[in-house]
Amino acid sequence: MLIISHNLLFKTDMDFPKHAVMRVNIAWQKNTKEVEQVLTYLKKHDIYLDYPQGRSKPPKPSITLDDAIRIAHKFPNVKYFAVSNVEDPKAIFEIRKRLPPHIELVPKIETVKGVENLEAIVKKINTKFIMLDKEDLYVDVDKDHNLYQNLVETVRKKCKSCKIDGLELQGVVFSPHKAIKVNGKAKNKK
Repeated sequence: MLIISHNLLFKTDMDFPKHAVMRVNIAWQKNTKEVEQVLTYLKKHDIYLDYPQGRSKPPKPSITLDDAIRIAHKFPNVKYFAVSNVEDPKAIFEIRKRLPPHIELVPKIETVKGVENLEAIVKKINTKFIMLDKEDLYVDVDKDHNLYQNLVETVRKKCKSCKIDGLELQGVVFSPHKAIKVNGKAKNKK
């Protein structure tokens, strides 16, 4: 699966493969209206809606998990719903029960506890994917490089044994700051 930030559609003239999935990170959206405008604009694309549960770094979301789930129900192009800082199989299962069956729930593994509970999480929600947030995992282990490397390899091995795909960041795109248009209105994005 190729997941691309929806912001690249607005800020670059890059061509993307038709199978690319657009990621909308709710942390960067001001309110539910803005999320709905973006999803309406992206109606021809499959969407990876990313909810930053327990996010400690800025920006912190102003949109609740309940609002994000409600939005996911409204837009049939939302095919994936990611949740950050997943550690507890029972807690993520409660979210799974609230999402439409066509949406694949993607737990984001960002902590040692999440790595330890990975198999139980995957089994509980019967998912095909997890996302490994290596940057946050590195912070969680207090920048212990050896422990970090071991945990990344552990996640990869667990994904293989669970027969799921582990999604990892493969690169970053830098571009100049530009105003974008959503529904005909210019907005400055940071």
